Amino acid sequence: MTSAKRILVLAAALAGDWPPLAAVTVGLHQAGHAVQCFGDPAIAQDFASAGIAVEVRLAQDPLGTFTARWHATGASGPRPEPVWADACLPAVCALVSAFRPQVVVSQLFTSALARLTKAACGLRWCCINPAYYFGPDSLRPFEADFAEPWQPKMQLRQAIGEADLVLHATDALFDPPPPSFPRHHHHVGPLMWEPSSEAPTYLDAPGAPWALITVSSGSQPEEMTLARTALRTLAEFPVRVVLTLSARHPRDELGSVPANARIEQFVPHSAVLTRSGLLVSHAGHGVVAKALYYGVPMVLVPWGRDQPGVAARAAALGVAEVIARHDLTALRLSAAIQRVLGTPRYRENAARIASHLQAQDAVAIARARIEALLETP
Repeated sequence: MTSAKRILVLAAALAGDWPPLAAVTVGLHQAGHAVQCFGDPAIAQDFASAGIAVEVRLAQDPLGTFTARWHATGASGPRPEPVWADACLPAVCALVSAFRPQVVVSQLFTSALARLTKAACGLRWCCINPAYYFGPDSLRPFEADFAEPWQPKMQLRQAIGEADLVLHATDALFDPPPPSFPRHHHHVGPLMWEPSSEAPTYLDAPGAPWALITVSSGSQPEEMTLARTALRTLAEFPVRVVLTLSARHPRDELGSVPANARIEQFVPHSAVLTRSGLLVSHAGHGVVAKALYYGVPMVLVPWGRDQPGVAARAAALGVAEVIARHDLTALRLSAAIQRVLGTPRYRENAARIASHLQAQDAVAIARARIEALLETP
């Protein structure tokens, strides 16, 4: 291993943007580097519950607080990320002065703060993109990959243009790079992190195979339509079902819960997927990457954000059926599930991709890229 370095991580526990950065942070720490994190109390709680001794310096106000205030005003005015970055910069500069890191590592949502920190403190910057490449000359049109509004992703693309290293938490087989792929951008494979938690014992009880239903951890408008439709549709199939909902998802909108289903606020998706034959999902990159890693075929209903691009890439690999959000009905969902469960090629393609992904160590690849950046004059 390269000699130990001091690394500053800028983090915010927001939806699927945080777990890939968490995986890299833990990997750097376990490799012997001195890592300090600037971020949310939720991040300190995650690390403490997993017994990971990464020091977390708390932001005076988490980015989530700024985001909530912005949404409370009807999403008017400047976006919360640059406002939060301006507010946090003095504290981060003081931390840099005391800790003397050699590189700053960020996620997309903290890229505005990383950009300011690089300029103010002269640090190199690595940004962890949690999903696929969306820079110039992407093989798919930007407007096809992202649901409206597109402007936030365009602003993020502009922000990370100044990063010295960009690591994409996905595989080039899933996300083929363009011929003009920037030299400082690299696919490293799925970077998976879950808060420490034991798998429920009921998952190992004898019975029908499991199916996992997911919606966004950062809830999206009307997403309960997907959860409700999926529950009722899968009630007609010989499967047992786990549906995961965040605390922000109103359970009363589900109606009656079928006898073959369990509703959980949190259960490790990996624990369910290792026992599953099907994922029905909103097409978040994190859960799709896990399904690919564990060889689980999918039915995807991309709901918003970057999810159209995720679903399209999964379909291109032959591991998923995709239903557009506005086309979702119980009849269409049932037909798509029947095709996936009844057609061997979905399982065969998923198993092939899983074998490819499991032969790699995405965290080690990411760590090596960051270490190489630190060793470059």
